[in-house]
Amino acid sequence: MMASKRLLVGIGAAVMALSGTIQAQESADLLKVYELALKNDADLAAAQASFKASSESVNQSRALLLPSIGVQANTAYQRDWNVGQGATATSDYNHHGWGATLTQPLFNLSSWFNFERTGILTEQARQVLAVEQQSLIMRVSEAYFNVLRAEDALSTAQAEERAVQRQLEQTQQRFEVGLIAETDVLEARAAYDGARVARIQANNQVSVSLENLRTLTNVYIGDLVKLDKTMPVATPAPLVVEQWVNTSIAQNLTLKAAREGVSAAESQLKVSRSGHAPTLSFEASFNHDVRHSGDSGPDNKKNSTIYGLKASLPIFSGGGTSSKVRESGYRLEESQMKYDSSLRQVTANTRNLFNTVNADVERVDARCQGIVSASSALKATQSGYEVGTRNIVDVLDAQKSLYGAQRDYLNARYDFIINTLKLKQTAGTLSPQDLKDLNAWIRASKDDDLTPVCKKDA
Repeated sequence: MMASKRLLVGIGAAVMALSGTIQAQESADLLKVYELALKNDADLAAAQASFKASSESVNQSRALLLPSIGVQANTAYQRDWNVGQGATATSDYNHHGWGATLTQPLFNLSSWFNFERTGILTEQARQVLAVEQQSLIMRVSEAYFNVLRAEDALSTAQAEERAVQRQLEQTQQRFEVGLIAETDVLEARAAYDGARVARIQANNQVSVSLENLRTLTNVYIGDLVKLDKTMPVATPAPLVVEQWVNTSIAQNLTLKAAREGVSAAESQLKVSRSGHAPTLSFEASFNHDVRHSGDSGPDNKKNSTIYGLKASLPIFSGGGTSSKVRESGYRLEESQMKYDSSLRQVTANTRNLFNTVNADVERVDARCQGIVSASSALKATQSGYEVGTRNIVDVLDAQKSLYGAQRDYLNARYDFIINTLKLKQTAGTLSPQDLKDLNAWIRASKDDDLTPVCKKDA
């Protein structure tokens, strides 16, 4: 409960800290996109409405424990015909009255346990809402970095296309002066055509990613601020998987909601069992009644006040109450098994994500070093091609390896970010503060250089 409240406070602080309204085509960073999603995401709005609806069940169940007052009134018109000695006489008069009744339940186990159950269900709904709020953080992060991923892939594809085009032009010039065979020109043209296709596909993927982002923000944002290439890639802290597992068991919001579900099922079993219990209520009523006595006299007016206790003891209901008790027992067992399944899944996910993030750290470093190696290999291959020890296919393959290494490195960085956030989500600690910390490394830059900044070897 405390974790979900901290998440709510963090989200409120994030909204207060971000005050500008973003128009279409304006540049936006991660926090600004998150602000737009908070205001416009339909799934979050639906979850908030569902939580408010669930909260009303507490008021409804509490009402069954509080006094109830009812007022009733009646009126009736009456006409009498008196027939005698050849003449008919009529008389008209009215009966009317009103009354009020107060009822106060004194002992009703079913209503009391149901009130307890609705409180638990409301807390469960609060946890479900917190789950959706964490889900929004993840969806915004994934959508944002998918756009950056697609844009980086486009930049790489464009750079590769330009490089292959230059290679094609040089090959054609060398062929025209008789230094190489036509086969090299055909190989270079085939590589150029493939690079064009890759660039077209990458350009389309940028459009797709931006549209996916718009489903969250309901605003088209054509320019997202880039991720600083110097952002550190570090292992999770603490670097002990069991500590992460213990945190997940204690704070994972889905697990908390499942635990509340078990508690709600236990309360429902109490409600069903209380169907065998007696009920007792206090009743008080006041009635005012006016009746016409005809031509013989004045109206008959009567006031009455009644106080009393009403007790009820169910004896036999055709076996329905016993059946409800058995059903509630099975529902409780179902909730317990679902909780056990969620617990195992959360534990496994925590271990897997912890290992994945650690592998991502090593993978990012290896991919970065791979770019350095691929760049050196390309230079060597080009030199060999110049002196005739390598052919054009070797050069094109080396170029393809270099740009492939660049794409792999950029993807590895984004995978590290997303997997780190997923690890925190599984642990139940993900909050808007994580986006603020991440946003510190998202900076406006005109640097289009794809060369990474690799970690220096010790």
